[in-house]
Amino acid sequence: MHDVLILDLTEMSGANVCIAGIDLKSGETVRLSTPSPTRNTVRSLRGLVPGDVVHLDWQADRRSHPPHVEDARWNRLTARKVRTMACSEVSALVQPHAFDAITEAFGEPWFTSGNGNCAWRPAHGERSLASVIVRYVGIDEDRSKRPRIHLLDAAGKHWHGAPLQDLQAKVHATDCESCAGQYMKNIRADFAAEDAIVRVGLTRPYKHPDHPEACWLQVTNVLARERTHFVGLNSG
Repeated sequence: MHDVLILDLTEMSGANVCIAGIDLKSGETVRLSTPSPTRNTVRSLRGLVPGDVVHLDWQADRRSHPPHVEDARWNRLTARKVRTMACSEVSALVQPHAFDAITEAFGEPWFTSGNGNCAWRPAHGERSLASVIVRYVGIDEDRSKRPRIHLLDAAGKHWHGAPLQDLQAKVHATDCESCAGQYMKNIRADFAAEDAIVRVGLTRPYKHPDHPEACWLQVTNVLARERTHFVGLNSG
């Protein structure tokens, strides 16, 4: 049995959710992938949120493919939430192992899309999840009114156009009266920051109509301060 600190809760297709974090004893990065968690899984674990520590049984999935080497098999029946860490406690634990640059974590991008977001070649790379120290996190809207993240990492490189895939930021707004009129204001209040640690990941390979199949950069969490708005699931 292991204690896993949850750092990422990410929206996926349908009701599926990506849950990832670090094993507090071994320091390994873990993505609970088999069986695939769902929104009901999140609720059944007493409303799981980033910063929660979950006691569970997991083992590395030998069928994982680079860059998604963090995939793990886990036993849902053994999982239980045991405590919650404050954002400051999480940041202090993560920072010594965080990268100064996204390229340190993933290598140089393969290509860049028209909106500025970067893609990496499938079946290559040492990891698909990382913590990165940044000087600045800015947030804009794309044409579909979805938040896009702009980063300046500690190495001084700018990154543009990455989607924010945090589950709470995606799902919470569905029946939130405040978000109906000021969604981006609420997003910026919880996620825009200076001098923060950003959780970033590479998507599973997929084919964009204008580009080859690739793994795209996404932002899954921002560790800067306690959230005040996007703190749980409001919708099924």
